[in-house]
Amino acid sequence: VILAGKPGQPQAEKTREVLTRLLTRAFRRPATPKEIAAMTRLVEQTTASGRTWEAGMQRAIVATLCSPKFLFRVELDPSPQARQPHAIDEYQLASRLSYFLWSTMPDAELFTLAEQRKLSANLPAQVQRMLKDPRSVALVNNFAMQWLQLKRLQTFAPDTKLFPTFNDALRRAMFSETELFLGEIIREDRSVLDLISANYSYLNDALAKHYGIMDTAGNRIGTPAKQKLPGGKPFPRDTFTRVALPMKERSGLLAQASVLTVTSNPTRTSPVKRGRWVLEQLLGTPPPPPPPNVPALEGQQKLTGTLRQRMEQHRANPACASCHAQMDAMGFALENFDAIGGWRTKDGAEEIDASVTLPDGKAFNGPVDLKAVLQEKKALFVRNLAEQMLTYALGRGL
Repeated sequence: VILAGKPGQPQAEKTREVLTRLLTRAFRRPATPKEIAAMTRLVEQTTASGRTWEAGMQRAIVATLCSPKFLFRVELDPSPQARQPHAIDEYQLASRLSYFLWSTMPDAELFTLAEQRKLSANLPAQVQRMLKDPRSVALVNNFAMQWLQLKRLQTFAPDTKLFPTFNDALRRAMFSETELFLGEIIREDRSVLDLISANYSYLNDALAKHYGIMDTAGNRIGTPAKQKLPGGKPFPRDTFTRVALPMKERSGLLAQASVLTVTSNPTRTSPVKRGRWVLEQLLGTPPPPPPPNVPALEGQQKLTGTLRQRMEQHRANPACASCHAQMDAMGFALENFDAIGGWRTKDGAEEIDASVTLPDGKAFNGPVDLKAVLQEKKALFVRNLAEQMLTYALGRGL
């Protein structure tokens, strides 16, 4: 309770006690005598004008909530002239840690350790405690969804004539699969390489049907009884279940409908968007910006044939080839997935050709081979993930 005090306590003493508690909580560190004195004067000026003590405290609360020290995570350097790197203080560390993992202010345990100057010494244990707390879902919702650029799924609207099975329930299921998948990797401290090739995920009935999966063992719809993996159960309606994925093409983030959908166009797949997403979000090696005045693929009347043939004609322009050679290869390896992440072997009447060759001459075919290529580039992947996460944790560029 903000205004609580001891029974019979003198008003001046109660004012200082309440303001000390309020400012320490709001500023996420012990309030200084100067800060307490300034707010005390504000309360005293209000009561001196004939208004109530409660009205004075209301003004103090408003002033506190308007203060940059409340609105921003201010990290004042106690030794700004020092030439050597030095640690931030324990209260600043508590706030960094809490807003990184929970997206909210430190709890009582973090504040207590900061007050005792013991947080740095107990940092690994506190990280483990905080990741087990339900509030750590914020790390998935706020960091991972931002890094993977999945927020745009909320407004993505595929052509309903071409993709009649897409609806809001399926959209929500796509989000939930990725959230639960990422949550397990963080919570269980799994390898970050599981993001590329994990053979498990979380599905409900709607998403399993979308993927062509009939039960929790990962058996495909239409699999003969003699070939079914044992132990599979029907999916409960509207409940997500952890599922083993024996089919390698469905492993990892790249095969999840959320990623495949946000990297598509409303009417078709986009090898360019998918390839750029792999290069930029996973490997941290974005292609150079396109030269000016290059028309969109649909706007180039002279291009004919299948999407792949039109892309090849587009790349024939040297100005386009510099960007597209790498992007298109990564994107076309995912062409077996349609614009909302369903598996296909044909695009209309044409057989899908997911074979590609990288600019360095390395040739591969389809999503399984693409994931093997990314595993070979794990140093780039891990470095990029570390950079993205540290940028998010610090709230600034590196």
